[in-house]
Amino acid sequence: MSRRPRIGVLSDHNDGSNDRFGGPEAHHFLNSRYTWAVEAAGGIPWLLPTPQDDTLAATYLAELDGLMLTGCGRHLDPALYDQSPQVALTLMSRHKQGFELALIRQAMQNELPILAICGGMQSLNVVLGGSLIQNIDQQVSDPLPHMQTTSAVHAVHPVTLAEDSRLAAICGQSVLQTNSSHTQSVGRLGEGLRAVGHTDDQVIEAVEGVGSGYLIAVQWHPEYRYRGDPTQAALFASFVNASTTR
Repeated sequence: MSRRPRIGVLSDHNDGSNDRFGGPEAHHFLNSRYTWAVEAAGGIPWLLPTPQDDTLAATYLAELDGLMLTGCGRHLDPALYDQSPQVALTLMSRHKQGFELALIRQAMQNELPILAICGGMQSLNVVLGGSLIQNIDQQVSDPLPHMQTTSAVHAVHPVTLAEDSRLAAICGQSVLQTNSSHTQSVGRLGEGLRAVGHTDDQVIEAVEGVGSGYLIAVQWHPEYRYRGDPTQAALFASFVNASTTR
């Protein structure tokens, strides 16, 4: 019997400035839905901390078969994509930001399968030289509501996929019903990425790598909907399968 693939799942980090997650004491935390989705797809989720030493990325990834980048309610420093803050931003922990970017660089060097979700998609794009739209409501013409007020188990808008995309082939259809919980989005595409999913307001909702390796990123949260939506379950299954066969 083959070994189930070990999937690194990056945790979030409160550096002591967030009252919701540990208050003044630094904490690692993460919604369990991420790891449950990996487990349901046949993988073994390995929850990764955000160490103070970014060079540990190579050590962690040497033990893993795939990497999942998770969402974060806070923002990347816009200096990373050569911008100054254009709106009021709440920056993510410097430990989370530094280690996440180091993980992406090392995982791509190792040719590990990568599935990036929400903020993870934005970090991936920035590592590859892309930029972000800092506030959709202020910088997109006639934007849809991208920050839903209902539970994320509910879909709130369609995402249209490129019919020739890997993602459309995985999901078995070119229009997906998705949830939405983000104020920022991909702007200029990073090198080696192709935009394959958009909402009706032309916000980029999915990208994938142009090479042969598994590199898929989505702006929505499939971990909330994989139990009841076969298209979202198929996404996790394809990722774990790519991590099994690499």
